[in-house]
Order: sequence, then structure tokens, then C-alpha cells
Amino acid sequence: MTRRPMTTLAVAAAAVLALGGAATPAGADVRWDPESLHLVYDPPAGFYSYAPSVVDDGVTTWIWTCHNDEFRRIKDHIYLTEIVDGEVVSSRSVLQAGPAGAWDSFHVCDPSVVRGRFGYAGHTYGYAMFYLGNDVDASAHNQVGVAFADHPAGPWVKYPDPLVTFDRVDQWGVGQPSAVSLVPGTGRVVLFYTRGDTSTRAYHQVLDLSRMERWRTSDPVLLPTTGLTGHDGGPDWLNGYDVAYDRGRQRFYVVREQHPYPPEGENPWWIGPSVQVASIDVDDALRGRGSWRVEANVDAALTGFPRNHNAGLRRTWDGRLAEARSVEVVFTDSCSGPACDSLFEYDLWSVTGSLR
Repeated sequence: MTRRPMTTLAVAAAAVLALGGAATPAGADVRWDPESLHLVYDPPAGFYSYAPSVVDDGVTTWIWTCHNDEFRRIKDHIYLTEIVDGEVVSSRSVLQAGPAGAWDSFHVCDPSVVRGRFGYAGHTYGYAMFYLGNDVDASAHNQVGVAFADHPAGPWVKYPDPLVTFDRVDQWGVGQPSAVSLVPGTGRVVLFYTRGDTSTRAYHQVLDLSRMERWRTSDPVLLPTTGLTGHDGGPDWLNGYDVAYDRGRQRFYVVREQHPYPPEGENPWWIGPSVQVASIDVDDALRGRGSWRVEANVDAALTGFPRNHNAGLRRTWDGRLAEARSVEVVFTDSCSGPACDSLFEYDLWSVTGSLR
């Protein structure tokens, strides 16, 4: 269970991702279709669902989320909700906290699922789920781990140690992973994640999980924030985000939380009113440079909800945009105000926009 450095793959990542077609002019933006707004999943009373990882294979929409498993108990499982022909056919816990003493013994959350070839314990698995876990009853000491499965529905087999570690138990840590398959059909992925200690920053690392007994990683690369804007119009930063790759335009698209959050005392102050879709050139992102281009916002003017947060992009199994000419955002809504029981109002909605 060793981790070896991977110094060359990160440098070559942009060239690898660029294979398979010339880029079209990068002048796309998102135009929302308000008629596309619809409820995706409404958990039962006393339960919540947020932070979706969404894959559409043309038959089934697979949505993994953070979800509680006991009535009104705040302890995250990872649930899988399956939707066929617009109807929820199944919703159940597929990944739970580990046993006492494990690095993920309290919460598991923030799933991101991709397809590939991942060798672990003498078996080659077809799917990897990256997730946040922690071992304290607090928003602290978060780390990023991985589990593997032969089928999207599981069962999922955890790798026992975190892939992206964090030592301090008095700070938020690392989490909110979003993975894109670097070379489809292999174990190479670009893993995006958030780090929160004395400030909040976003990074990516290139991982090779083809053989977990000798898995490899590049050094972390800090993602730029230039061009991102808050809902107040000011400069902003990356956290609470999901990434998809657009092969034709050679860009990464992101949906992310906008800031600033409401002032303390305004319920709920810990989640913002809107999320933003932005994009960046693939080569720039992989090298930690360049500027984001704002594409669109999902806010109350579009949805009618006072809080729009913890969103994901509809993707393919490789982590690419599900459609070449559109973007679908699956987001979490919430009420606001003194009587708002916000966490237990979380459910999932979707809105689609065209890409020009």
C-alpha cells in the first residue's frame, strides 16, 4: 500500500486529453431553458440529499449523493438514486462510514464516480468512487479516499487508506473530490478537490490507480481563480464544485458555490444563494494558470429558490459533459428564514442550458 511519485504524467496530461479531435472555437456560453427546471429527487421527510455525482448512460440516470440513513439524524452515507424514464426506481445507501478507528469512521460524503480499470487485491474493477471521509463528529479532519466496484450499483470495496491526506483535526481538511478519466479505459484520472485550512483553495492531482499496490500520483497543482465572480460581482474562489471535460472545446466546465455566504444569524448562513457555471482551457487548468470564463449562474431569478447550492454536472462515465451542445446542472435547493429547517429541506433539482 505504497504511494509513489508520478512526475511525468501531469506534464503530459494536456496532450493526452487533447487526443481525438481538433478544438472548436472557445466562444461557448450557457443559455438556460427555464422550462427545463424540474424536481429530480425529493427524499422522504426527515431525510436530506445533496452534493450529487450524476452519470447518464442513455438508459439510467445514476445519482450518488450525501444522504442521511436514519430519520432526522445528521450522519452522512453515500446513497445511489437510480432514475429511469424520469421516475425514481431505487434510492439506497451504498457506502457507509468505516469501523471505529478508520479514517472515515464518521461521515462519508461528496462522491464522484468514473469508469476505468482499477486493480486492487488481485481483481480489476470497472468503477471508482472518490469520496470525502472523516473520523470526528465535526466539519474537520476531512480526507479523500476511493472505493471500487464491478457495477455502478456496487457493492463498493474501499481502499483502506485515504489518497489525499490531511493531518490536523482542528481544520476542515481536504475533500469535495471530482474525478475525470484521463485516458478512458485505464486507471488514470485527474482528481480535483478542495483544501481548507487557513484559507480555501482548489487543487488537482493526476492519479494512476491501475495497480493499487503501487499507485502513483503527481504533485498537487493549485487551480487558478482569476475570472470567477461571486453573486455580489466581486472576485471569488473555488470550493463545493464539480468538474466535467468538454472534448470538442478542450475545456473543463465547473459548477461551483458562489460567495459570499450570508452573515451569521441569517438562517442558513452556511450555504450561499447561487452556484456558477464557468469554464477554462484544459491545458491552462492542468498547468495551474489562465483564467476562468463565467458561463452562467443558477440563482433565485432562475429557480425561485432562495438557496441554490451543492451542485453537480450531468456527465458520462468518463467525466465528460453528457451532451456536446448543452449543460445540465443538478443542484440542491433550500429554504431560508427564521423558521427554515434547512438541512431537511434539501432535495435535488435540475436545469439545462444550451452551449453556443
